[in-house]
Amino acid sequence: MKPFTALVPAILILCCLALPSTALESKFFTVTENTISLDMGPSFEMVRGEFNTSENGMVGQDFIINNTAAPGATFISVLSVYDETMSKLSPGALSEILLVGGISGVKARGDEETGNWTAIDHQGNNVTVHTLSSNDSRIDMLGGSYDMAVWNLDGPSFAVMVSLLDRNNTTQIIKTLAVS
Repeated sequence: MKPFTALVPAILILCCLALPSTALESKFFTVTENTISLDMGPSFEMVRGEFNTSENGMVGQDFIINNTAAPGATFISVLSVYDETMSKLSPGALSEILLVGGISGVKARGDEETGNWTAIDHQGNNVTVHTLSSNDSRIDMLGGSYDMAVWNLDGPSFAVMVSLLDRNNTTQIIKTLAVS
């Protein structure tokens, strides 16, 4: 009988191990390297700035596009959205939320919207560009106004732009800025 008493617990252990178990899984995020490109004249340079991570569902990389032949530059932040709730919004709605936040911020410091115009992005979509005036002496030296726009680059990536360049160069940035 002793071999039987040793066999019963072994069979029970094997039965427990053979029972189906629940697989554990969870989502995780990775950072991938992409390329940002745009077609500008030979006097332009692009300088990569800070890489920003947040717990608010977005990561971003900042860039300055500088015209070495004339005064003026453009600041662009490329944001990638990974927040589950924000990812459910349409790209147009999310662009509008980011734009309203940006314009509200500059209006809070005294800047005023003076108009808007439209440019076409590299995907053929309309991008509304908002022109704002400022009493900031650094902007006053360049004409006292600047342009701001937010648009979807592709999928979860968005461009947030503040441009002190002329309309032609700002349009060229919007038209050719792409992430691949």
